[in-house]
Amino acid sequence: MSAVEETTGRRIRALKDFFWVPDFLHGLFPPGAFAFCLRTWLSVSLALAAALWFQISSPATAAVTVMILAQPLRGQTLSKALYRLLGTLIGAFVALFLTSCFSQDRAVLLGCTGLWLGLCCIVGTLERDFRAYAAMLAGYTVALIAIGCIDSPQDAFAVTVNRVSAILIGIAATAAVNDVIGAPTAWNKLVSGLEATAREAQMIARNAVLGRSIPDAVTCAELAGRIMALTTQVSYARTEIGDGRTRLAGARSAMVSLMEMLSRSRAIGYALEEGRVSKSMIMDVRALFESTSCPDSPPAAMKALEGLLERPRRSSEGVAEELTIEDAWFAECSMALLSFWRWAEDGLCTVRDGSATQNPAPDFPIAGHQDVIMALLNGLRLLIGFSLSAWLCILSGIPGSVAALSQASIIIMLAATTYNVRAFGMGALIGTPMAVAVAAFLNFFVLTRGSEMTFLALAAAPVVFGGCLLLLQPKTSAIGLNAGVFFFVMLGVSNRQEFNPADFVNRNVFYILAALLIFVALTLLMPPSARSRRFRVAMAIGFTLRSQCLGNDRQAGSVLISRNYDRLAHILLWNSYLPKSLSQVRVLSRMAELEDLAAALARARRHLGRAATIATIGAECDAAMRATEIRDCDEGISFMRASAEQLLARSSELSGGEMTTVVGAVSGMTGSIMLLQRNRSAINLYKILPKSRNAA
Repeated sequence: MSAVEETTGRRIRALKDFFWVPDFLHGLFPPGAFAFCLRTWLSVSLALAAALWFQISSPATAAVTVMILAQPLRGQTLSKALYRLLGTLIGAFVALFLTSCFSQDRAVLLGCTGLWLGLCCIVGTLERDFRAYAAMLAGYTVALIAIGCIDSPQDAFAVTVNRVSAILIGIAATAAVNDVIGAPTAWNKLVSGLEATAREAQMIARNAVLGRSIPDAVTCAELAGRIMALTTQVSYARTEIGDGRTRLAGARSAMVSLMEMLSRSRAIGYALEEGRVSKSMIMDVRALFESTSCPDSPPAAMKALEGLLERPRRSSEGVAEELTIEDAWFAECSMALLSFWRWAEDGLCTVRDGSATQNPAPDFPIAGHQDVIMALLNGLRLLIGFSLSAWLCILSGIPGSVAALSQASIIIMLAATTYNVRAFGMGALIGTPMAVAVAAFLNFFVLTRGSEMTFLALAAAPVVFGGCLLLLQPKTSAIGLNAGVFFFVMLGVSNRQEFNPADFVNRNVFYILAALLIFVALTLLMPPSARSRRFRVAMAIGFTLRSQCLGNDRQAGSVLISRNYDRLAHILLWNSYLPKSLSQVRVLSRMAELEDLAAALARARRHLGRAATIATIGAECDAAMRATEIRDCDEGISFMRASAEQLLARSSELSGGEMTTVVGAVSGMTGSIMLLQRNRSAINLYKILPKSRNAA
């Protein structure tokens, strides 16, 4: 070992000894929790020092910014900082506009502010990740500036400049500390998450073809939910790497491929369970998958699978036999598995190597489920809560109640898009008095003993550490938000710290009043229901299937498969808030199969659209396209089977690429036939299909 390595090792051991934490505490908090607390404290100290040095009128805002931006991963912090700046600028512009237009009429000003908050809440509900946070911030920034200056509109511009300046200082301090210390990166978490889910999906695919047991619909939906959750890491990692566009395109390609593999694996498992494929075809395909070179060289394996579709077909025993649409479906599904296997591997290589990889992955768009009804309800609930708070705080004439209304607007806005709004309300009711009590202790018993910035930073360290640890725990995150994030506002950090008990009480009594308003608004005003949200997801699945059956929604590919699995993940989420029962598993399995039916119809139409360009089978493709418009299960099964068999017979006349396209259409129709037969009773019970052709 060299002298440099020995010196480095001694320094690392000394640093660990300095920040020694008892072993029993490591199990109570996630890995890296104390390093995260240390980074946040250093960022808060740097932001406060800079804000005080620049004589910002509200230095507490810089510290609050750091606490809000506090995230375990570097990409999370940078992404949130970017969207916080964007949301603040939009909100500041709207606040100045409303103040300049309605400064003489506070009722109209409050009404316009409430409408803007509701609109931002709707957008925040429909968006995800920190884009939703930017929408929320654009909303409550208006409340902070416009309401804060409701009695002195001439100060609105100065307040806006000071707020934006303090936020910029907080963002700069956070970025500097994370760069110097080296926070964990979201990119590494993205890579490890993709590799883990890829191993699981590939194992499920191999087991499905080989006839081994595969996970049920619930387990597959959970895995798909973890894959969809990686879209969050994709948005975080974008800020960390230089060639982010190429690498993140590879991540999306891998994610879509893994979800497609899950869908095909489940379909193969259902078909083999019901015995719809000939034994000879099963043996031939399994012989390829049992080969160790199959996953390592998908093109060669797919070429061998194409050979199984040749007519006249000979089985592994050398016996000539007719190729059925079920056999063609099984061979095509196996080919699709290998194709998506290859795309997943190429995507992973692109994520790791960027533009240096030999086969850069294409960029597949990913879509999620959007609950528009829930967004409108959230906006309405926020508007009612804000209106009640405004009536109590402003229109009632309570002096100094601006702070209470502003604080209530912030928390109600942040809580509006969450499911467990009661927990947010309870967090405000517990966290706000806790923060006020700690602020009182520091203000009158600690800070009076020193006036330097170093002394303030050391005095605030326990509060910052405690707030960060509360934020990391899901059960206490709402308490940490109210107690840790807004502590510096309640402390009243300023360029000249005041120790007047009357001012302290007058300032914080309204924050406690805001906590009461928040609790009432979030617990009594139309709290969201897990059952109603699950029902709306099921309705969305039914409407999508109905549209596919009518031939109106021909969307296929990555958007469809990602949206389908995101809906199943949402059903799983809402089920977790309800008592467990067997009916939940049955309903989820049924919804998964209905989503698969919609995807199979879309896939069949996509291949039929391509095959229709082949002159020799154009008429058959048009007839098959009409057959995929289903108005009755029995008629749909009959028409699609006849069309699929006719197309399969004609495919033997085509070249390799054209034959593969036609077989893809046959496979889509065959998969639709299987799923129609399997879910006939549920489709009729839910009245998903319109009237039959004869009835029409």
